[in-house]
Amino acid sequence: MILNETLQVPCPVCGSADSKFLFSTKDYVFRCSDDVFGVRKCSECACGYLSPRPTKSSISRYYPREFYWSWEGDASALSWESILEKRKEQLKKKAAWLEDMAPGRLLDIGAQKGEFLWYMEHRGWRVEGVELDSTVPNPASMPIHYGDFLEMEFEEGVYDVVTFWAVLEHVYDPALFLEKASKLLRPGGRLVGLVTNINSIQSRIYKADDYPRHLTIFSKKSLQRITSKNGLSLQKIQTDQDIFGGSLAGGVLYSIKRMLGYSQEEAITEWKQIKDPDLFWCKWRGRNSFAIKMISRFDRLMTRPLEPILDKLGFGFILTFSATKIEIQSKGSV
Repeated sequence: MILNETLQVPCPVCGSADSKFLFSTKDYVFRCSDDVFGVRKCSECACGYLSPRPTKSSISRYYPREFYWSWEGDASALSWESILEKRKEQLKKKAAWLEDMAPGRLLDIGAQKGEFLWYMEHRGWRVEGVELDSTVPNPASMPIHYGDFLEMEFEEGVYDVVTFWAVLEHVYDPALFLEKASKLLRPGGRLVGLVTNINSIQSRIYKADDYPRHLTIFSKKSLQRITSKNGLSLQKIQTDQDIFGGSLAGGVLYSIKRMLGYSQEEAITEWKQIKDPDLFWCKWRGRNSFAIKMISRFDRLMTRPLEPILDKLGFGFILTFSATKIEIQSKGSV
């Protein structure tokens, strides 16, 4: 199905129209359309972004119900307790970014089903959330506002923490989201975000970002620019797989399938789809293959030692960062 509802855009971080074309891609995960999208890298701030991309009016079509349950699996088979159990380690590692702070007032943008809100509330925080899609369930009845964050009214300067867990890469105007979030923070308050890294092997070579749902793919330089522009001081930035995955595994097997006759389209389609993980890792053209399974094991063994090295060097797939709202000194202060 070809929608042909795409448009060209400048860099969503700095607004520059000067960019370099990197590669073309499709929606290989959910196959919502056969439209082709372009990935570009801004020459000004080194941010990666999708152009052409889906229009604002068509982007919702790329978020099927399965998207919101891709981590947990089948929604009908899971209780709230099961959801929390599956997210347990991830929630701990998210909370670790706030462990040096006393509980205060927290706003989570992109709250989904409210798991992080529930977790932090049980640790003494006063929590609120924003979820852009009103169809996402709220099993624990957490205080979540539904709709466009940019159109919502919040009291400014009162939140101790604003979080964006894997959100900024999805929104049309990440700079406007950061601008508004900064206004909501009290002086000295903290913003924590998680995005993907355009300078990782996974992003540049594996084309692993979730296109076209990922509209912006960040770099350290672009994060520095977008935070400082909005009155935030970037305090910490690291690449790792602690909160979200991003393994190097798959590249060896992909290359072998390509050498042995798969087209690029066939190999990538098998790799990115999520309905049958064995299709890529254990099968040859849909049939179980012992050889493919052995290559998969070799692939994982070979790439695993490289992952912590790349993370330490800043080339891991996931970028997590924290920034502090700058306290403006009064004229009379020394």
